[in-house]
Amino acid sequence: MLKKILSPETCAGCRICCGFDSTDLWEMPVLPEETVSEMRQKEPTLALCPSGNEETFAVPALETGELYTCPMLGEMGCLMGEDKPFDCKIWPFRLMRDEFGTLRIAVAAYCPGLQKYTDEALRTFLGEGLAEKILAYGAAHPAHVKPYHADYRWIW
Repeated sequence: MLKKILSPETCAGCRICCGFDSTDLWEMPVLPEETVSEMRQKEPTLALCPSGNEETFAVPALETGELYTCPMLGEMGCLMGEDKPFDCKIWPFRLMRDEFGTLRIAVAAYCPGLQKYTDEALRTFLGEGLAEKILAYGAAHPAHVKPYHADYRWIW
């Protein structure tokens, strides 16, 4: 979804979106049933837990500074390929609600691959049809809508 602005090489060299510490577990991708089925074919013992009416990875208790790496991350990148979770397909964009409860799109300020783009350039990119797809998905899958976080800024 984002190959026009983020190359696979840029993402493969970073992988910041595939690791979580105790402060950002809220960022874990939500996994709809069809994604869980695909994941279980690749990793039958995958530990999951509920996230709204869908699921997410079951993360053991983490010590301060300890990192949980996505179990679907392999040496060559995501084992899911094009079947990766929607949250992963759109990261560093996130579905969030603003203070009025309106469904919006925000972007992670700390994604190294997007730091070269202005907010206007990101809005232009989203305006080419992706924003509509993201917002429609969020409306149909409310478990994917994250609470607003200060590390994100509104784009749409």
